[in-house]
Amino acid sequence: MIRKILQMVGESRPWLRLRRRHFLWPAAVGIVLAVAYNAALPLVISTTDVRPTMERMLDAWSGGKSRITGEPDIRFWPNPTLTLSGATIETTDGNPRTLARIGSITAAFSLISALRGEPALEDIRLIEPVVTLERGIDGALNWERPRWLTPHEPATVGDDTPFGEITIENGRLQVFDRSTNYAQEFPGISGTVKWPSFTGRLNAQLSSVIGGQTVNWSLACDEPLTLLAGRNATLKTSLTSAPLNFSFDGIGNLSTKPFASGRLQVSSASLPALAAWFEGASHGELPESSFNLSANVTTGEQTLKLNDLHMSLGAATATGVLDVSVPADDTPRIEGTLAFDRIDLNGLQPLFAKLPVDPEELAKDITDAFSRTWRVDVRLSTQEAAIGPLKLTDVAAGVMVDHGRASLDIGDSTYASGRLSGRLVLADAGLARGGKLELVLKDADLAAAVADFGFSGPVPSGRGSVNLDISTDQPFWTPKAADASGRLTLSLANGKLSQFDANAFSELVRKGEFFSLSQAGSGTFDFQRADIEARFSDGSARLNRATFTGPTGSLSVNGVIPYRSGSLALAGTFTDTVNAAQRLRFFVGGSWPNAVISPLSVLGEPN
Repeated sequence: MIRKILQMVGESRPWLRLRRRHFLWPAAVGIVLAVAYNAALPLVISTTDVRPTMERMLDAWSGGKSRITGEPDIRFWPNPTLTLSGATIETTDGNPRTLARIGSITAAFSLISALRGEPALEDIRLIEPVVTLERGIDGALNWERPRWLTPHEPATVGDDTPFGEITIENGRLQVFDRSTNYAQEFPGISGTVKWPSFTGRLNAQLSSVIGGQTVNWSLACDEPLTLLAGRNATLKTSLTSAPLNFSFDGIGNLSTKPFASGRLQVSSASLPALAAWFEGASHGELPESSFNLSANVTTGEQTLKLNDLHMSLGAATATGVLDVSVPADDTPRIEGTLAFDRIDLNGLQPLFAKLPVDPEELAKDITDAFSRTWRVDVRLSTQEAAIGPLKLTDVAAGVMVDHGRASLDIGDSTYASGRLSGRLVLADAGLARGGKLELVLKDADLAAAVADFGFSGPVPSGRGSVNLDISTDQPFWTPKAADASGRLTLSLANGKLSQFDANAFSELVRKGEFFSLSQAGSGTFDFQRADIEARFSDGSARLNRATFTGPTGSLSVNGVIPYRSGSLALAGTFTDTVNAAQRLRFFVGGSWPNAVISPLSVLGEPN
């Protein structure tokens, strides 16, 4: 009953009118107060000091002379906000040059300080600022050092001017270097710089668009005044983008002789994308692989040390130490040690395929600047290495570049169950002029080597040693390199000559008719010793000696092999010990492996 009475009272019209008035009057009073607030405050707060206050703040920050042409626009709702347009910062050296232009500036201020006639501006927002950084021919910068960064006038707590929070919207940085004619523009800069006071922590978060890629940069420093004054301070900084990521955590300074000591990390998800970003052009010839590097970095006046280095390139990883020195009066130098798990030089083939064939054209496109201006002495080791058909293990090598001479030395490695060493030396005239290759293989299983190089036909197998010397004046990656000159020696013990049936071969020679070598290819010829020596140049090899000595006979061959055409011109003798040491003489023609054997009796007995 009571609940029903209360419901009837609540639904009665007088009560509804009373309830509406109860909420309507406070709302009306609030609106009137808000209108009065916005109408009255501009009358009691002077704007004459606002522009000079902002100009003095810009002068203190920049060390230049500021000028604002726009009239102040003050808003009090929902928060007290000041807007100024048309700001310019110029040099103070008597020859005014524009350092920065700012489309408009907005700032929050304290209402109490504004009522006192001393508006304290904070949370500055710079809209479309354009900053110019210029380095003259004499190396001097166009920006002067502000007073608070002058070593003789350090900032103190008494004159500490808080920067607060500065927001940048759609800014642009213009960089010019008159000594090198370098010019670069970085548009679309946005972000915030939080620096509550000179003695407080600095946090900066900025982004820009560089080369069509969005780049984000961050900086955190607990001693920003020390850092900006050119002294050492702890800091964290990073740069992130799609093609490149970079971070540093340690100690550094921003003096004319920068110093850094801390952990450095650099990574790229795609080397072709990174190269295209830097050069503004596609690099499809680069192998599609990622790159990562982390190291404890320490810089000196002219040195850079990378300790505890961890690096990966695609599927290959390496650890080690690198030292880089750039002396003012000497050639820059790189030294160190790198230990890889695997190196695949065949992945560089697409790079060589794009290089010009003509040496003169090559000299124009890729000069030998690196070999002429850098010295390198780096020791390398790897568990596995792929170089053409060679698959090496346990490799110890070194790379040296010294005043135009460059070499790769393989001190030791394992190949075909033997020991391989060698040296590749580029010509003094440079990369375009070829060089020299030396290889020594000892006590190896030559059957495995033959399989790697894909030789077919009668080929020797067994354990033995190989010595190879090659020199060429043509680029290694061009077809003309086949005209190289050099020498090959090979010696084996207790091996076999595959696809060569000595008995069948003897019978065919004795018949005195032409026949194909494949007709005697159904067996193998066992030998106790084999020695081969050949010299080659101009696309052909001179086989001075090839002897195979076994219990059933001995085979000796010499002549010319024009290997560019695959043809043969050889004279040979087979001594058949089974048939009273009968000497069978023959001629080998045709092409390998389809050689044609001509018994000497067919050609006629010599005089």
